[in-house]
Amino acid sequence: MGAVALSRQDEEILGSLQKSLHIPSKSQVIHRALEVLRQVITREQLGLEIKRSVAKCSEKDLGEHQDLKGAAAFHRLTK
Repeated sequence: MGAVALSRQDEEILGSLQKSLHIPSKSQVIHRALEVLRQVITREQLGLEIKRSVAKCSEKDLGEHQDLKGAAAFHRLTK
């Protein structure tokens, strides 16, 4: 794997994280950060899929509700 160039500020952040998290090497800090980032993205994608599914089901429920409302009105008229 190739080296990654970091700014002085990023190096300081990396060193600070390494110390506060008690992680033996800076490369392990980066590896852990990438794992966390992947989890966040996966969670966000799952949230979007759930929202889309809920919206889709809501639309279908609204259509079914309208159908049932029409059927109930017809039933009242035929009594």
